[in-house]
Amino acid sequence: MSDDHKEELRSLVSHLGAGIRDTHYRPAYDAAANVCSGIFDTIPVDLHDVIHEAVMAGYAAALSDLEEGKLDDQVRERSEIIE
Repeated sequence: MSDDHKEELRSLVSHLGAGIRDTHYRPAYDAAANVCSGIFDTIPVDLHDVIHEAVMAGYAAALSDLEEGKLDDQVRERSEIIE
């Protein structure tokens, strides 16, 4: 892999993790570790950090949405279906 490509990957990882609030970091990290543990053997080593950070960013965004009530209607609808 070229140095330019490595730098692009480092930059992407940095940008993905930039929006994760401190309160969400640990649960997002743990969730990403659980999700990624089953796939790391199947992907190139150079992409491990990118995938891990992308999963963390998505999980942290979902936590923020839950805290802000953005998903309340969807949660209510699903709980009504289960009942």
